[in-house]
Parts: sequence; C-alpha cells; structure tokens
Amino acid sequence: MLKSWRIVILFFSFFCLVELALGQPVTVKSITITGLKRTKASIVYRELTFGEGDTLVQQDLGPTLERNRNNLLNLGIFNDVIINVSEWDTDLNIVDITIEIKESWYIYAVPILELADRNFNVWWTTHNHSLDRINLGARLEWLNFTGRNDKLKAKIQFGYTPKQELDYRFPYLNKRQSLGISTNFLHSINKEMSYATVDNQEQFVQLDERKLLERYEGQIRTFFRPSHFIKYELALKYNYMKVDQDVILDYNPQYFRTGDSTQSVFSLRFVFEYDDRDIKIFPARGIKASFETEKIGLAAKADENALISGLTLEWNATSGRRFQHRISSVAKYSWSRSQPSFVYYRGLGAGVKYVSGYELYVVDGLDFLLGKYQLSYKLIEKQSNLGSFMPVEQFRKVTYAVYISLLAETGYANDPYTGEANPLANRWLYGGGPALTLLMYNNFLFQFSYCANDVGEWGFFIHNRTSF
Repeated sequence: MLKSWRIVILFFSFFCLVELALGQPVTVKSITITGLKRTKASIVYRELTFGEGDTLVQQDLGPTLERNRNNLLNLGIFNDVIINVSEWDTDLNIVDITIEIKESWYIYAVPILELADRNFNVWWTTHNHSLDRINLGARLEWLNFTGRNDKLKAKIQFGYTPKQELDYRFPYLNKRQSLGISTNFLHSINKEMSYATVDNQEQFVQLDERKLLERYEGQIRTFFRPSHFIKYELALKYNYMKVDQDVILDYNPQYFRTGDSTQSVFSLRFVFEYDDRDIKIFPARGIKASFETEKIGLAAKADENALISGLTLEWNATSGRRFQHRISSVAKYSWSRSQPSFVYYRGLGAGVKYVSGYELYVVDGLDFLLGKYQLSYKLIEKQSNLGSFMPVEQFRKVTYAVYISLLAETGYANDPYTGEANPLANRWLYGGGPALTLLMYNNFLFQFSYCANDVGEWGFFIHNRTSF
C-alpha cells in the first residue's frame, strides 16, 4: 500500500514539475528576418503579435509562432513563411527567433481574356459559352509596389465591356502603420446591358452597336487598423451612369427610380471588421464578424436615397488533424422601404452571395439572409519543387492542398416589388453537395462542386478567388 502511494506521489510531483516548466515565461531576445528582397522589414514586424524583449508562455510558444506565420501569409505577398526558434538558453529562459520568408511574384502584367458574365457557370450554361461575351485587353497588378504592401492596379479592356480602371492602395500612412488609404477610378461602356430580372434570370437588351450604358466611378477609402484583428473603413464614392433613352422608354422605366436616363450619386460607407481567422482565403480556425452601413444619396434631393446595413458572421474549427468545419451567415437589411432603382435592387446571386446549386439564378430583393455550412477533409497537403521547368523563381516551390468538402446552404430574399415575376423570391432556398477545393501558394483558391437545389436541379460549378 505504501509503495502504491509513493508511485502516485512521484507521478504527481513529476506532473507538477512538467506543468511548472511549461508555464515558465520565455523572453524573446532577438528576431531575425531572412529572404526579404523587396518587402520592408517593418511590414513583417507589423504583423507579429510579439517583439524583441516580450515574454511568452513556454507552452504557448508553438501556437504563437503558427499564429504569426498565418498573419504573414494573410498579407497575400508571401508564398511561404517559416518561423523557428534558432537559439534557446534554458538557464536564462531567452530565445532567438528566425523568420524565413519566400516572397511571391509581385508583377502580373497579363493580357485579359475573361468572361463578361457574373460567373463561369452563367456564361457556360445560360449564354451557351458564347465567345461574343468575352473581354479582351491588358491588366497590370503590381503587388507590394514600393515594398510596403501597397498595390497598384491598372486595366484597359475591350470586347464585350470596354473598361478603363486605375486603383492604388497604400495601407500604411503613419508610423504605427495603422492608417491607410486607397483610391479608385473606373470608366466602362456596355453595348448590351441587363435591364430587368424575370423568372430569376437577367434580361439583356442590345440595340445594334449603340452604347447603352456608360458608367464613371470614383472612390476614396480610408481604413484604420488599431490591432491585428480589428479594422475600420470609411469610403466615399461617386457614381455617374447614363443609359440609352430607348432602354428607359421601352424596357424598364424604373431602371433609375426617377425615370431619367442619367443618375449621379454620392454614397458613404462605414465598415467595422473583427477577423482572427488563421488563413483567410480558406480558414481552418477562428471567427470573423463584420458590420457595414452604406448611405446611397447624400443630398436631400439625390437621385437615389437608400440606407443599407449588412452583417457577416463566420466560425471555423477543426476536428482532429484533417477535418474542418465552417459556419457562416450574411444578412442585408434596407432601412429605406421604398423601391430603389433596378441597378441597386440586388439580393442573392451577385458575387459570392449565392446559395450553392442556384449559381445560374438571380434573386433580387430589399433584404436577404444567407447561411452556409461546409465540412472539409484535407486530402493532400504538399510542397513540390518544379526546378528548371519553372523559369520564375518565386513559383518553383509549389505549396498546395486539396480538400474534399460537403456543402449545405440556405438563403431567403425578400422581394416586395418584383416577386410575382421571380418565383425564387420570398421563399427559402436550399442547396448543396460535394466539392473539391484546391489551394495553391496560399494565395489562389479553386473550387469545383457538383450541387443540387431544392427544385431538383443538379449542376457542376466552378469558383475561384485570390487572397489579394
């Protein structure tokens, strides 16, 4: 009996010693960054949650280094980041940390060959993959333009939608790197335009080679980032649109709510965002919450008068080493209950706000609610070296991961004005199915899904996005 008690006491003492050791603080003596060629070191230091002289709990050291690695990858300007403890003085409890960075390719000067429709699935199915609906031109995207994580974008486009666009984002104006600004100018012309939604399909009109819609847009945004996970944004935008008079008279007198063929509107948008997700392009852990409000029409007698609020919530977690769960919801509410111009009457089906299985449809409305659940299994995660087969050094080491997923989604759009002509409005929509996701270089995401909706339709859908 006494021997058993000795074993228990010995085990308990050993456990206490281990806990005491793991709970000991360690001091960061130095941080060494290697691999930077264009990026300023201050950009890297800005994303770290610790600095030289800070103390960290020993048992939290591994997760802390992984968290900071993800912070750097989320900038979208690095292909890979490795953070290690290079030296550890156990007597003094001090550590030296090294950060090895593999910079991305920053200059994308490429010809434009893109679809004019809102996604690949609409172009392929609804418009019978017509080559007439393709845009041609040239695009320049210069990431990390001055080495301060700024971005310059220029576009000259011809074809279905002629367009000229210039955009510059400078994220750090002050010494604390918490205040940034961006500007944007856009001019576009449409010879074919969407003028209404019937049976949840966009209706298009083309009148010979006439210019049916011309748009000018200018925007200036300021954003304040007081911490790693919190950001505020304030944007002032000016939008001028001119529509051919025959479109207004013969197709949709409510394209602009005033019945005119032109519209000139200033708008102001405020956004608050909290985001602590690990990898933002395809997160495995963390939450995101954002709230935004936009006032469209600032003058008392503005051409448009709307006040719109939106809320986004997202939760991510892992089960074991390979399973990932994601639950997200997006809501939009219009405080102005009068019918807006058609061009602002948007619900589900535009951009990333859609129910899987309904990619071919548009569900307009004043308000909407969207809920998504995704269960993913990490099938492959590897790094390969292409060697001399890849002439660009930044792309020779290919980091990629493949996931198989199951999607389950629902959404509802409130359409009090055109719901009679669009049967998918004012009812709950359900969709989902299996998907295959490919993540490359931690910056490029491709998803291939085979989904069904609750009206019994199945379809193969392709989506893609980047982290920058």
